[in-house]
Amino acid sequence: MRSPLRTLAAGLVVLSVGTAGCGSGSPAPPATVDISQLDVGSYATAPREIGKPGFDRARLSEGQRLGSFVPLPMDIDPRFTVQIISDVSTIRGFIESVYALGLSADSFRANAPGFVAGFYSSAYTEKDALIATSLQNTVLLFPDQQAATLAAAALAPAAAAKQGMSEPVVLSKHRDATAFWKPGTQELISFQASGQYVIYTSIQDEAKKVLDIVDLPAMVELAEKSIDTVGTRLREFRPTPPDKLTDIPLDHDGMLSRSLPRPNEDGWRNPPGLYDRTGALHMSSDVMRDKELFDEAGVDWMANYAGRLYRAQNPNGAQLVRDSHGASSKQYRLIDPPKNLPDARCLEFRAKNVLVPRFHCVAAYERYTAEVWSDQLIDAYQRISAQYAILTKAK
Repeated sequence: MRSPLRTLAAGLVVLSVGTAGCGSGSPAPPATVDISQLDVGSYATAPREIGKPGFDRARLSEGQRLGSFVPLPMDIDPRFTVQIISDVSTIRGFIESVYALGLSADSFRANAPGFVAGFYSSAYTEKDALIATSLQNTVLLFPDQQAATLAAAALAPAAAAKQGMSEPVVLSKHRDATAFWKPGTQELISFQASGQYVIYTSIQDEAKKVLDIVDLPAMVELAEKSIDTVGTRLREFRPTPPDKLTDIPLDHDGMLSRSLPRPNEDGWRNPPGLYDRTGALHMSSDVMRDKELFDEAGVDWMANYAGRLYRAQNPNGAQLVRDSHGASSKQYRLIDPPKNLPDARCLEFRAKNVLVPRFHCVAAYERYTAEVWSDQLIDAYQRISAQYAILTKAK
């Protein structure tokens, strides 16, 4: 929970509570919410102007935008349906070395001069990572093809040495790629320069490792398939010239303006940013559910800040997202909503996991669905209440 105690917001609005369907049915009679009676603590309660970005912030936005053109692992191979993500902590868009590469920031900078931004994608075949096959793709964007080619040649041996991958591997369909594996295990990495991108692919098969089975051809086949799919999709992306990055607006249709700013203690979490439907699915902890849900609800954008803010096609779609993301399960039990915000859905995580915040609240207002997490119940209540207050005041 944050301190000191937070102040209250003011104003009176109407919350429309709809049916579960997106495109049909009539909303239920609206419930009145008195914003002045919500406990919002010291969180902001009004939309704000999003100014022009500095260069590094613009780079990060470019990396987040890149996520719209990186295929989901399940679109590369349908086995990869599990994205193990703890709320909003997993980094996707980045401008420094990401953990997938295993390199320090200094080593990454030395081996990747000119690097602009990147995007990281990962998924598993099973919920238990100890018996699953994992597929990770990291796309690195450079100013031109020459910079990408030089970076791929330098990063490959550096990452291989750091990860103990000592044996070179030839990818017959991509002979210009540099790949390594750890003999006797089911671990393989590859670096492929493709235009002004470097595609880094990492594969681990934990089940075969446990059973002491070595199947290098299967890893090679998956790596080649992944490179093909990612490379094809990246042809649709139009990178922003580095000298024009700061001219690209950070916000889109007021999504970030409507989002609850995160407190300083959230600095370790996924950086603030905007994602379209595809980018948002990369950050889903239940991608199979959300892929169908986003289609049905007409979700087109998601803003990530102190929580997540989804925009649906209409109020019914927003309520559909609320009801889905706020549903109880074996791991989450339904708890009381915040005082004076009865239509919010709040959950408590039943298991013990330091990576998963204990409390989770979801609320809908007009076309928008807000979702927040916290380890403290009062903080979760204050976040969802403040985010709701912001939505009521946005034009």
